[in-house]
Amino acid sequence: MDMGQLVLEHEFSVPRPALWAAFIEPEILTEWFGPEGWGVHLDTCIIDPRVGGVQQFVMHSLEDPTQTSPVQAKFTEVREHELLVGEDGPHEMTLDLVIEMRVELFDVPGGTRLKVTQSPLPVEVIETARAGWESSFNKLERVFAEFI
Repeated sequence: MDMGQLVLEHEFSVPRPALWAAFIEPEILTEWFGPEGWGVHLDTCIIDPRVGGVQQFVMHSLEDPTQTSPVQAKFTEVREHELLVGEDGPHEMTLDLVIEMRVELFDVPGGTRLKVTQSPLPVEVIETARAGWESSFNKLERVFAEFI
């Protein structure tokens, strides 16, 4: 299986602490995480943002709630308002791989730049994963717009 890395960036017009909260506060994460047509129930979401802490939740299809995709990650690096690194897997949804996800936040004029890196990923799923993240970012933009 050919493996690759997904790297994507997005700028949000919010300060770094607000974007950080979107990744570590279950009440916020459940409002935006997952591509259009997917959601996360708050009662499935546990986030303990410290080294050794967990990020667990279950995404589900809004059209068919029996279609689910769990996230069962453990944080390996945490720098408040700057960096979250977690490892998810091995389990069926990660194709029995351990997939690392890096979330990096950088100040930019007028807001924050988010950089997400996931690897290793099978090359054939990278564009689908990219589309899913971009869809999620659109949802997050709408969440931020409600409060600005």
